[in-house]
Amino acid sequence: MRKKLAFTGHRPESLPFGENENDQRYIHLKAMLLTEITDRVKAGYDTFYTGCARGMDIVFGTQVLLVKKTACPHIRLIGVVPHEGQANHWTETWRKRYFDLLEQADDVVTLSTRYFSGCYHARNRYMVDAADALLAVCRKGTSGGTQYTVKYAWQKNREIVVIDPDSLERRLLPPRLTAL
Repeated sequence: MRKKLAFTGHRPESLPFGENENDQRYIHLKAMLLTEITDRVKAGYDTFYTGCARGMDIVFGTQVLLVKKTACPHIRLIGVVPHEGQANHWTETWRKRYFDLLEQADDVVTLSTRYFSGCYHARNRYMVDAADALLAVCRKGTSGGTQYTVKYAWQKNREIVVIDPDSLERRLLPPRLTAL
């Protein structure tokens, strides 16, 4: 049986190290993502979803591709794009990373040709609904799309692993209690 993991994470401006890829926390976080992906592959996961947003989504996707190229050619990376113009206003550096990721992904699902209010939430729900578990890079006490996705996954009784980019603490969220 194939297992699927969805990913959500913050954009650079919401991370303690911003876009500084030389920061030791950033380097350690990338290594943690690599470990999570590798451990999931060993546990039978073969499909990985990313929302392809600037920041941790693209970093996660890149780490999946690294595992695929070096050890596990059978795994699949699925990019889920909320609308065709997602990267239109990004810097050239992020646009390059985005289009490189989409080019190397095994599949790209584009949910809408145009932006619409709620399209990012629709993308996040799509990934959670398709997955067995969620991996999130999420700061404590934040609000926004990442927190929304964690809450949605919890409501859907998905297994959830959260890595706090401030403390680099990994925690497994307890499942939602369901009525008997």
